[in-house]
Amino acid sequence: MRFAIKLSDKVLIIFIFFASTLIMAVHFFISGSLQKILVFSGFTYVFTFLITFFVSHRFSKRLIGLTFKVEEMAAGNLSCKLKMGNKDEIGQLANALNELLSRLQTGVAIDVSKHRELSQAKTDFVALASHQLRTPLSIIKWYIDFLIAGDAGQLSQEQIKYLKEVYKSNERSIELVNALLDVSRIDLGTFSIEPKPTNLIERMESAITKFMPEIKAKKIKLEKHFDELPIINLDPRLTKIVFENIISNSIKYTPEGGTVQLDIKKTDRDVLIKISDTGCGIPREQQPKIFTKLFRADNVKKIESIGTGLGLYIARAVIEKSGGKIWFQSPSLDLLLAEGQKNTDLPLDKRSKGTTFFITIPLKGMKKKVGTKGLTSIE
Repeated sequence: MRFAIKLSDKVLIIFIFFASTLIMAVHFFISGSLQKILVFSGFTYVFTFLITFFVSHRFSKRLIGLTFKVEEMAAGNLSCKLKMGNKDEIGQLANALNELLSRLQTGVAIDVSKHRELSQAKTDFVALASHQLRTPLSIIKWYIDFLIAGDAGQLSQEQIKYLKEVYKSNERSIELVNALLDVSRIDLGTFSIEPKPTNLIERMESAITKFMPEIKAKKIKLEKHFDELPIINLDPRLTKIVFENIISNSIKYTPEGGTVQLDIKKTDRDVLIKISDTGCGIPREQQPKIFTKLFRADNVKKIESIGTGLGLYIARAVIEKSGGKIWFQSPSLDLLLAEGQKNTDLPLDKRSKGTTFFITIPLKGMKKKVGTKGLTSIE
């Protein structure tokens, strides 16, 4: 460890050196008794030490204070101001730093203002574009239904096959537009939460029904463990949106023959909902981004190239705005051991990945939120 000498100590050493030089000059060039020289030396040392200590201490104190202020600025506090003090070198340095601070504050204020304006313009554009796209997409959907039903004339099986592919693509476009519209309403704060007496388990069962064809096709083992719950004041549409967005991911990214487990437990103050799967899991280095807009982990893109990356962002916004909490765990410890027993030749961390999403909703119900629009993910 390198030994560092403070600036004030250096000043003190220099003054003592000059005092010693002065005493030696008196001894060699000025005649006098030994007693007088010793008295003069003692007086010189004491006087030099006191003057030097006072000057160096004051100098060091000003520098330390200046250092603390600069560290505070570096930590992000741009509202502090440095005391000018004397018009010496330290005073000039403080003046230069105050000037820099003033320019930084002005620049940051301009940057924040520009960022807000750009963010607002982007949100407004997404809302407008999404709203305008919904009508033509709905018309396309209606005409495809009309053609497939044979109301415009009999179609061949090959033509019906092509129309069904167009129908699927159009449905994905509608899903994306609705999700973008929901995100814009969340960002603008215009979406409403309207709680009313709701059966939470019925909402979960209704969400599961939508994915039963895919569950059966992939031979996924569906496990449900539901406690008895009282009727809770919830927004039924928003609750179903949250369940569908998370269950959709669990079904989509769980391989054939895997497991999806749904748990609803009653605690003293909350309802705890767990949605677990034995899917591909979430890479650890990408987990901090999982609730951000338009984010999809690298490993899921290889499994399913199509996806909006907005479902979890919407789910978190709904839950947190209504007074609940949402978080996740990956790998899923709930199912890791059970699934791992089937693959005992592999290390524990390689037997299964999976993810568990946790949601808590207060037993007293969701908080009401006044807004001008509802979310559109469910039509």
